[in-house]
Amino acid sequence: LNDRSQLLINPKGEIVNEVFAEAKTGSRKEIKNLNENDNDVELLGTIVQVFDLRFYEICPRCGKRAKPTAALFECAEHGNVIPAYAYVLNAVLDDGTETIRCVFFRNNVERLLNLTQEQLLKFRSEPAEFEAVKNELLGTIIKVNGRANKNSMFNRLEFVANNVDPKPNPEEEIKRLSNN
Repeated sequence: LNDRSQLLINPKGEIVNEVFAEAKTGSRKEIKNLNENDNDVELLGTIVQVFDLRFYEICPRCGKRAKPTAALFECAEHGNVIPAYAYVLNAVLDDGTETIRCVFFRNNVERLLNLTQEQLLKFRSEPAEFEAVKNELLGTIIKVNGRANKNSMFNRLEFVANNVDPKPNPEEEIKRLSNN
């Protein structure tokens, strides 16, 4: 979701017949085989580089991006607000075929780092403290579901995470390899 997204809760005429206990995972791909606009793709790889945590302003009521104005920050829905903060983390994933920059927003940052929102927001005022977290993450094998996206500013393919598993099950991965 982004600042142009809209969420309708229980829209009239929509009926949910079946609810799955587990989220479906996308088709597994190697990084070298990713294409621009691939959606619902799963990657498995090792984190080889971690960038600094970046913070951005959001509306404290709806969570949408708050834009700076002359005086304060403005939410498209709620007008002038004193912003709350959300975060984004970029890391480079290597699967042995190639590397790709992965982008993790809010909940996926929390899941990846196994930290709470409160713990992460402390790094906003103490960014040097994040170095230890970055170093701890290096060499970690993760499974990521998401979509490939062309970053036109840098003319490169990036992967935007929809879900991250920071501790993939080795037995499941071995089974998957033996079935191929």
